[in-house]
Amino acid sequence: MAPQIEQISNMERKLTFSVPANEVKAELERHYKTLQKKVRLPGFRPGKAPRKMLMKRFGDKVSADVANVFLQKTFQAEIQGMDFFGTPRVETEGVELGKDFEYCFILEVEPEFELTQYKDVDVVYPKSEVAQELVDADITAALAGQASLAEVTEKRAVKEGDMVLAELEITEDKEVLHAHAGTMINVGDETFYKGLDTALVGRKKSGRNFNTDVTFADDAQCAEVAGKTARAKVKILAIQEMQVPELSDEVAESLGYAGGAEGMKAAVRAKRQEGVDSAARNQARANLLQKLVELNVFDVPAGLTDQFLQALMQELRVQQMYQGKDPRKVTFSDAQVEDLRGRASFAAKASLILKKVAEVESIGVDDADMEARVQEIADARGQAVEAIKGYLAKEDATQELRDRLLEEKTLDWLLEQSNLQDEAPAAGAEEEVEAKPKAQAKAKAKPKAKAEKAETDAE
Repeated sequence: MAPQIEQISNMERKLTFSVPANEVKAELERHYKTLQKKVRLPGFRPGKAPRKMLMKRFGDKVSADVANVFLQKTFQAEIQGMDFFGTPRVETEGVELGKDFEYCFILEVEPEFELTQYKDVDVVYPKSEVAQELVDADITAALAGQASLAEVTEKRAVKEGDMVLAELEITEDKEVLHAHAGTMINVGDETFYKGLDTALVGRKKSGRNFNTDVTFADDAQCAEVAGKTARAKVKILAIQEMQVPELSDEVAESLGYAGGAEGMKAAVRAKRQEGVDSAARNQARANLLQKLVELNVFDVPAGLTDQFLQALMQELRVQQMYQGKDPRKVTFSDAQVEDLRGRASFAAKASLILKKVAEVESIGVDDADMEARVQEIADARGQAVEAIKGYLAKEDATQELRDRLLEEKTLDWLLEQSNLQDEAPAAGAEEEVEAKPKAQAKAKAKPKAKAEKAETDAE
């Protein structure tokens, strides 16, 4: 049945449907016949209760059931495939014998609005040079990964972090509790003789025994001494320490860097710079979206905001799950929900603006764009392209990925049309840029779904 469509606001449509009286009568008749077979009333045999009595006792329920039949049919046949947000509101005066049944669905749809300004927008684009100390720290960390134990040849005392090979005898009241001709003790992180390692700090390898009282920890793995205070006779046989190699051409090449030490320095700096540039671009996108939302004023459908709100909540639950918590038990305070709703409203409005810009400027995503993105995901995950395509098809997420790509292309186009303003770099600015919340930079995106999950897993 074709509805009457009425625009009641720039983002609400009222669809009015009418069912002829004869169809209403037939459906009422069917319901009452079914009810008559099932109901048992005092004084009447099963199936023999008078219709008038059934109407008197069950009329309201039957009318509601019949109304619901027509509403469900209409929703499945006419409404379900439409683009709308949230749950449609229903208006009806109810079913009445001998009258047409009229009812309305009120849908929230994309608002009609004109873009006020989206070109020549002043946008701060953070810029920053990578600090040399950060490059040095990355190189130091890489070299630390190549550290190995080596015997200390200099005559120095034991210090925390050393590995000490020692001859050991532990006694209590002259009774030998434990003895070992040569055992390795991890100074500062000992577990077997926990408590003894602190007694070694400051001692030197001398070739002679020394005696000391030791209180062993209750959780020492050596059961004979755990929780006891005993006398330990110790001879240090050797001291070893982790030695980190100096940066050299050979070490750099062993780590996979071409061009020796200088090549490694350049590659590490380039990687740092790539991360900073990516973070800066994401922040510029977020700054641009903020300006566009401020410049283009219109109402956002509550149902769309709710979609983004639920997506944000689900993302936080997933984060809690990764921390070992039960996501089903995650709750949000009123203040948290209010904050999330504000972020969701911003994201909903930003998504509508980007969609409008794409329509006005004829920005689209072609097959080559999709192939390139799928290849990126496949490379990042170390999987075949066909495997990623299969995942997207199985999860019905291909269109979601296409929509996400369209938003990114639109944002990049908008940045090209903007007046980009450099932000004066400050000390440690590259760390500040990287620390900006991802939620702000991703505010443009659709609620996190299967397509985005494929990309998130890839990251």
